[in-house]
Amino acid sequence: MRGTRTRRWQELCLKASQIEPERRMAVVAELVSLLRENAYRFGPLLVDVVEGKVTRNDEPVSLTRREFQLLRYFIERAGSPVTRDELLRYVWGYDTNTWTHTVEVHIHHLRQKLERDASQPELIVTVPGIGYKFVASEVSEDWTAESA
Repeated sequence: MRGTRTRRWQELCLKASQIEPERRMAVVAELVSLLRENAYRFGPLLVDVVEGKVTRNDEPVSLTRREFQLLRYFIERAGSPVTRDELLRYVWGYDTNTWTHTVEVHIHHLRQKLERDASQPELIVTVPGIGYKFVASEVSEDWTAESA
């Protein structure tokens, strides 16, 4: 996914340098559109992975750097279960046989900040025996209305 965007960006930049100035605005508009693809909407949440910002119902949500890295990792793997060891390895850079509760603590904090009801998570769910799964694509539209 990321490689395709990068390739498209490069193609558009090359195209802009080769066409007459009056036609460049169309290419700039395409570039802007491509940049907007780095923002994701999940019900009331808007996550801008380029700016590192999250809003809920248009109000800023303050995430630590690590919480944002964790959220971004989940977004990149939306719908797929991720194990605790995978999160420790790719988000924290720990070896697989590390014993710590940091994953659970950070997921708890993310749920407190992002979920409508952290005690009944709908975005970051526990997958028994495996780990966690980001299921924001399955969030219904009425989740937006109810949490406004």
